[in-house]
Amino acid sequence: MDQPLFTVATITYNSSRWVRQAIESVLASSYTDFEYIISDDCSTDDTWDIIQLYNDPRILTWQNETNLTEYPNRNKVLSVARGKYILFVDGDDILYRDSLRNLSEYVHVFPSAGMLWGLNPQHFPFYVFPYLVQPVEIMKLIYTTPIPISNLGFGEMLFKTDLLRNIGGMSEQFKIGDTYIKKKLALSSPVLFVTIGFMFWRQSPHQASKKLASGLFGYFERIAIDEAIINDPTFPLSGKNKEIVTRNVRISTVKLFFSSTLLKGKLLDFFKFRQKISLQWKDLLLLFVKGDYSYKPSFDLDSPLMNSYHFGKPDTHA
Repeated sequence: MDQPLFTVATITYNSSRWVRQAIESVLASSYTDFEYIISDDCSTDDTWDIIQLYNDPRILTWQNETNLTEYPNRNKVLSVARGKYILFVDGDDILYRDSLRNLSEYVHVFPSAGMLWGLNPQHFPFYVFPYLVQPVEIMKLIYTTPIPISNLGFGEMLFKTDLLRNIGGMSEQFKIGDTYIKKKLALSSPVLFVTIGFMFWRQSPHQASKKLASGLFGYFERIAIDEAIINDPTFPLSGKNKEIVTRNVRISTVKLFFSSTLLKGKLLDFFKFRQKISLQWKDLLLLFVKGDYSYKPSFDLDSPLMNSYHFGKPDTHA
Protein backbone atom coordinates (compact mmCIF):
# COMPACT_ATOMS: atom_id res chain seq x y z
CA MET A 1 0.00 0.00 0.00
CA ASP A 2 1.37 3.40 -1.00
CA GLN A 3 2.33 5.76 1.79
CA PRO A 4 -0.05 8.72 2.02
CA LEU A 5 1.48 12.14 2.34
CA PHE A 6 -0.55 12.96 5.44
CA THR A 7 -2.00 11.26 8.45
CA VAL A 8 -4.79 13.38 9.85
CA ALA A 9 -5.34 12.39 13.47
CA THR A 10 -8.41 13.16 15.57
CA ILE A 11 -8.42 12.29 19.24
CA THR A 12 -11.74 12.60 20.99
CA TYR A 13 -13.15 12.50 24.47
CA ASN A 14 -16.77 13.46 25.05
CA SER A 15 -16.69 15.52 21.87
CA SER A 16 -20.21 14.73 20.66
CA ARG A 17 -21.18 18.39 20.38
CA TRP A 18 -18.49 19.11 17.77
CA VAL A 19 -17.12 15.84 16.39
CA ARG A 20 -19.36 15.81 13.30
CA GLN A 21 -17.87 19.12 12.18
CA ALA A 22 -14.34 17.86 12.79
CA ILE A 23 -14.84 14.66 10.77
CA GLU A 24 -16.77 16.23 7.92
CA SER A 25 -14.28 19.08 7.54
CA VAL A 26 -11.46 16.55 7.12
CA LEU A 27 -13.41 14.48 4.60
CA ALA A 28 -14.26 17.65 2.64
CA SER A 29 -10.59 18.55 2.17
CA SER A 30 -9.66 19.63 -1.36
CA TYR A 31 -6.50 17.51 -1.03
CA THR A 32 -7.21 13.79 -0.80
CA ASP A 33 -3.87 11.98 -0.31
CA PHE A 34 -4.33 11.27 3.37
CA GLU A 35 -5.37 8.64 5.86
CA TYR A 36 -7.66 9.63 8.69
CA ILE A 37 -7.27 8.07 12.13
CA ILE A 38 -9.84 8.72 14.86
CA SER A 39 -9.08 7.50 18.37
CA ASP A 40 -11.86 7.90 20.92
CA ASP A 41 -10.56 7.89 24.48
CA CYS A 42 -13.39 5.92 26.07
CA SER A 43 -15.97 8.71 25.84
CA THR A 44 -18.96 8.52 28.18
CA ASP A 45 -21.28 10.45 25.84
CA ASP A 46 -22.34 9.43 22.31
CA THR A 47 -19.10 10.50 20.59
CA TRP A 48 -18.25 6.92 19.60
CA ASP A 49 -21.72 6.33 18.16
CA ILE A 50 -21.32 9.40 15.96
CA ILE A 51 -17.86 8.34 14.78
CA GLN A 52 -19.19 4.97 13.67
CA LEU A 53 -21.65 6.63 11.29
CA TYR A 54 -18.78 7.43 8.89
CA ASN A 55 -17.49 4.70 6.57
CA ASP A 56 -15.11 6.54 4.25
CA PRO A 57 -12.32 4.12 3.21
CA ARG A 58 -9.65 6.57 4.37
CA ILE A 59 -10.89 6.34 7.97
CA LEU A 60 -9.44 4.07 10.63
CA THR A 61 -11.22 4.22 14.00
CA TRP A 62 -11.10 2.63 17.41
CA GLN A 63 -12.30 3.29 20.93
CA ASN A 64 -9.87 2.80 23.79
CA GLU A 65 -11.01 0.34 26.43
CA THR A 66 -9.92 2.73 29.16
CA ASN A 67 -9.27 6.48 29.22
CA LEU A 68 -5.60 6.90 28.30
CA THR A 69 -5.62 10.72 28.62
CA GLU A 70 -4.44 13.13 25.94
CA TYR A 71 -0.76 12.42 25.23
CA PRO A 72 -0.86 8.63 25.50
CA ASN A 73 -3.81 8.76 23.11
CA ARG A 74 -1.85 10.93 20.65
CA ASN A 75 1.05 8.48 20.90
CA LYS A 76 -1.23 5.55 20.18
CA VAL A 77 -2.27 7.23 16.92
CA LEU A 78 1.35 8.09 16.13
CA SER A 79 2.39 4.45 16.56
CA VAL A 80 0.22 3.32 13.63
CA ALA A 81 0.31 6.45 11.43
CA ARG A 82 1.47 5.73 7.86
CA GLY A 83 1.60 9.30 6.54
CA LYS A 84 4.90 11.04 5.96
CA TYR A 85 3.49 13.97 7.94
CA ILE A 86 0.97 14.05 10.76
CA LEU A 87 -1.56 16.76 11.57
CA PHE A 88 -3.74 16.70 14.68
CA VAL A 89 -7.31 17.89 14.14
CA ASP A 90 -8.94 17.34 17.51
CA GLY A 91 -12.58 16.47 18.03
CA ASP A 92 -13.66 20.09 18.50
CA ASP A 93 -11.62 21.59 15.61
CA ILE A 94 -12.52 22.34 12.00
CA LEU A 95 -9.96 21.78 9.25
CA TYR A 96 -10.09 24.44 6.54
CA ARG A 97 -10.87 23.01 3.11
CA ASP A 98 -7.59 23.97 1.40
CA SER A 99 -5.19 23.52 4.31
CA LEU A 100 -3.86 20.11 3.28
CA ARG A 101 -3.45 21.29 -0.30
CA ASN A 102 -1.42 24.29 0.87
CA LEU A 103 0.62 22.17 3.27
CA SER A 104 1.35 19.66 0.51
CA GLU A 105 2.93 22.39 -1.59
CA TYR A 106 4.98 23.66 1.33
CA VAL A 107 6.46 20.24 2.16
CA HIS A 108 7.18 19.61 -1.52
CA VAL A 109 9.16 22.83 -1.78
CA PHE A 110 10.81 22.57 1.66
CA PRO A 111 11.40 18.83 2.24
CA SER A 112 14.05 19.43 4.94
CA ALA A 113 11.52 21.02 7.31
CA GLY A 114 10.83 18.78 10.29
CA MET A 115 7.84 20.86 11.33
CA LEU A 116 5.60 23.55 9.91
CA TRP A 117 4.37 26.24 12.30
CA GLY A 118 1.40 28.44 11.53
CA LEU A 119 2.32 31.91 12.84
CA ASN A 120 1.13 35.48 12.55
CA PRO A 121 3.45 37.08 9.95
CA GLN A 122 2.90 40.51 11.51
CA HIS A 123 5.03 39.34 14.43
CA PHE A 124 7.89 38.52 12.05
CA PRO A 125 8.50 41.59 9.83
CA PHE A 126 12.03 40.38 9.11
CA TYR A 127 10.80 37.25 7.22
CA VAL A 128 8.72 36.78 4.09
CA PHE A 129 6.63 33.65 4.77
CA PRO A 130 7.04 30.80 4.07
CA TYR A 131 10.55 30.87 5.47
CA LEU A 132 12.74 27.99 6.64
CA VAL A 133 14.31 28.75 10.02
CA GLN A 134 17.25 26.80 11.43
CA PRO A 135 17.50 25.61 15.07
CA VAL A 136 19.94 28.34 16.18
CA GLU A 137 17.59 31.07 14.94
CA ILE A 138 14.52 29.40 16.42
CA MET A 139 16.04 29.27 19.89
CA LYS A 140 17.06 32.91 19.61
CA LEU A 141 13.53 33.83 18.53
CA ILE A 142 12.00 31.95 21.45
CA TYR A 143 14.35 33.12 24.18
CA THR A 144 15.83 36.46 23.07
CA THR A 145 12.87 38.24 21.45
CA PRO A 146 9.49 39.32 22.86
CA ILE A 147 7.62 37.52 20.04
CA PRO A 148 4.84 35.26 21.43
CA ILE A 149 6.05 32.23 19.53
CA SER A 150 5.55 29.80 22.43
CA ASN A 151 1.76 30.15 22.31
CA LEU A 152 1.62 27.86 19.30
CA GLY A 153 -0.70 24.86 19.78
CA PHE A 154 -1.25 21.54 18.01
CA GLY A 155 -3.79 23.15 15.68
CA GLU A 156 -0.98 25.08 13.98
CA MET A 157 1.75 22.42 13.81
CA LEU A 158 2.49 19.83 11.15
CA PHE A 159 5.08 17.18 12.07
CA LYS A 160 7.26 14.81 10.10
CA THR A 161 5.94 11.53 11.43
CA ASP A 162 9.29 9.72 11.68
CA LEU A 163 10.91 12.70 13.39
CA LEU A 164 8.22 12.69 16.05
CA ARG A 165 8.55 8.93 16.51
CA ASN A 166 12.34 9.08 16.75
CA ILE A 167 12.22 11.21 19.90
CA GLY A 168 9.68 8.88 21.50
CA GLY A 169 6.53 10.70 20.48
CA MET A 170 4.64 13.11 22.68
CA SER A 171 6.24 13.52 26.08
CA GLU A 172 3.96 12.26 28.83
CA GLN A 173 6.13 14.01 31.41
CA PHE A 174 4.44 17.38 30.90
CA LYS A 175 0.74 18.22 30.98
CA ILE A 176 1.23 21.05 28.48
CA GLY A 177 3.17 18.82 26.14
CA ASP A 178 2.57 20.88 23.01
CA THR A 179 4.81 23.57 24.52
CA TYR A 180 7.56 21.02 25.12
CA ILE A 181 7.35 19.06 21.89
CA LYS A 182 7.68 22.04 19.55
CA LYS A 183 10.78 23.25 21.39
CA LYS A 184 12.29 19.77 21.65
CA LEU A 185 11.96 19.05 17.94
CA ALA A 186 13.20 22.53 17.03
CA LEU A 187 16.51 21.86 18.82
CA SER A 188 17.78 19.87 15.87
CA SER A 189 15.30 20.24 13.02
CA PRO A 190 14.59 23.24 10.76
CA VAL A 191 11.08 24.64 10.97
CA LEU A 192 9.09 26.18 8.16
CA PHE A 193 7.25 29.32 9.26
CA VAL A 194 3.99 29.71 7.35
CA THR A 195 0.96 31.93 7.77
CA ILE A 196 -1.38 30.93 10.58
CA GLY A 197 -4.70 29.30 9.74
CA PHE A 198 -4.53 25.51 9.27
CA MET A 199 -7.87 25.08 11.00
CA PHE A 200 -10.43 26.64 13.29
CA TRP A 201 -8.92 25.78 16.63
CA ARG A 202 -11.72 25.96 19.15
CA GLN A 203 -10.63 27.60 22.38
CA SER A 204 -12.66 27.64 25.56
CA PRO A 205 -11.84 28.56 29.17
CA HIS A 206 -13.30 25.18 30.14
CA GLN A 207 -10.81 23.17 28.09
CA ALA A 208 -8.46 20.97 30.09
CA SER A 209 -5.40 22.46 28.39
CA LYS A 210 -6.49 25.96 29.38
CA LYS A 211 -6.94 24.95 32.99
CA LEU A 212 -3.59 23.15 33.09
CA ALA A 213 -1.73 26.07 31.57
CA SER A 214 -3.09 28.60 34.04
CA GLY A 215 -2.04 29.31 37.61
CA LEU A 216 1.03 28.10 39.43
CA PHE A 217 0.86 24.62 37.93
CA GLY A 218 1.25 26.00 34.43
CA TYR A 219 3.99 28.32 35.69
CA PHE A 220 6.07 25.47 37.14
CA GLU A 221 5.47 23.36 34.03
CA ARG A 222 6.92 26.09 31.82
CA ILE A 223 9.95 26.44 34.09
CA ALA A 224 10.59 22.69 33.92
CA ILE A 225 10.17 22.70 30.13
CA ASP A 226 12.63 25.56 29.66
CA GLU A 227 15.15 23.88 31.94
CA ALA A 228 14.82 20.64 29.97
CA ILE A 229 15.32 22.45 26.67
CA ILE A 230 18.25 24.65 27.69
CA ASN A 231 20.04 21.74 29.35
CA ASP A 232 19.39 19.36 26.45
CA PRO A 233 22.68 18.10 24.92
CA THR A 234 21.45 19.20 21.48
CA PHE A 235 20.68 22.79 22.51
CA PRO A 236 22.21 24.71 19.56
CA LEU A 237 23.35 27.86 21.40
CA SER A 238 26.56 28.18 23.36
CA GLY A 239 28.84 30.78 24.89
CA LYS A 240 27.45 34.31 25.15
CA ASN A 241 24.21 33.38 23.39
CA LYS A 242 23.44 30.64 25.88
CA GLU A 243 24.31 32.96 28.78
CA ILE A 244 21.77 35.49 27.51
CA VAL A 245 19.10 32.81 27.20
CA THR A 246 19.78 31.43 30.68
CA ARG A 247 19.66 34.90 32.23
CA ASN A 248 16.48 35.85 30.37
CA VAL A 249 14.75 32.71 31.58
CA ARG A 250 15.86 33.33 35.17
CA ILE A 251 14.67 36.95 35.15
CA SER A 252 11.33 35.88 33.70
CA THR A 253 11.03 33.06 36.23
CA VAL A 254 11.54 35.37 39.20
CA LYS A 255 9.25 38.13 37.93
CA LEU A 256 6.43 35.74 37.11
CA PHE A 257 6.76 34.05 40.48
CA PHE A 258 6.39 37.34 42.32
CA SER A 259 3.48 38.46 40.16
CA SER A 260 1.75 35.08 40.65
CA THR A 261 2.18 35.01 44.42
CA LEU A 262 2.98 38.20 46.35
CA LEU A 263 1.30 40.61 43.94
CA LYS A 264 -1.86 38.51 44.17
CA GLY A 265 -1.73 38.43 47.96
CA LYS A 266 -0.71 34.76 48.06
CA LEU A 267 1.90 35.09 50.80
CA LEU A 268 1.61 31.44 51.81
CA ASP A 269 2.27 30.27 48.24
CA PHE A 270 5.30 32.51 48.05
CA PHE A 271 7.00 30.88 51.04
CA LYS A 272 5.67 27.41 50.18
CA PHE A 273 7.04 27.34 46.65
CA ARG A 274 10.07 29.64 46.61
CA GLN A 275 12.43 26.72 47.22
CA LYS A 276 10.99 25.02 44.17
CA ILE A 277 12.63 27.64 41.96
CA SER A 278 15.70 27.96 44.23
CA LEU A 279 14.75 31.55 44.97
CA GLN A 280 17.42 33.42 46.93
CA TRP A 281 17.01 36.85 48.45
CA LYS A 282 19.57 38.28 46.06
CA ASP A 283 17.18 37.32 43.27
CA LEU A 284 15.02 40.23 44.38
CA LEU A 285 17.39 42.40 42.35
CA LEU A 286 16.17 40.67 39.19
CA LEU A 287 12.79 42.34 39.66
CA PHE A 288 14.44 45.57 38.55
CA VAL A 289 16.41 44.10 35.66
CA LYS A 290 15.30 43.82 32.05
CA GLY A 291 16.13 40.79 30.01
CA ASP A 292 17.98 41.05 26.72
CA TYR A 293 15.32 40.68 24.03
CA SER A 294 17.06 42.73 21.36
CA TYR A 295 17.73 39.96 18.85
CA LYS A 296 16.48 40.47 15.28
CA PRO A 297 17.31 38.18 12.34
CA SER A 298 17.45 41.24 10.09
CA PHE A 299 17.79 44.82 11.25
CA ASP A 300 16.84 46.22 7.85
CA LEU A 301 13.10 45.73 7.55
CA ASP A 302 13.24 47.14 4.03
CA SER A 303 15.15 43.99 3.11
CA PRO A 304 13.48 41.10 4.95
CA LEU A 305 14.87 37.60 4.70
CA MET A 306 13.15 35.57 1.97
CA ASN A 307 13.45 32.72 -0.47
CA SER A 308 12.27 32.41 -4.07
CA TYR A 309 8.94 30.74 -3.19
CA HIS A 310 6.82 33.68 -4.33
CA PHE A 311 8.89 34.45 -7.41
CA GLY A 312 9.66 31.15 -9.16
CA LYS A 313 7.54 28.80 -11.21
CA PRO A 314 5.40 26.40 -9.14
CA ASP A 315 7.82 23.46 -9.56
CA THR A 316 11.08 25.41 -9.31
CA HIS A 317 10.86 27.10 -5.91
CA ALA A 318 14.04 27.18 -3.87
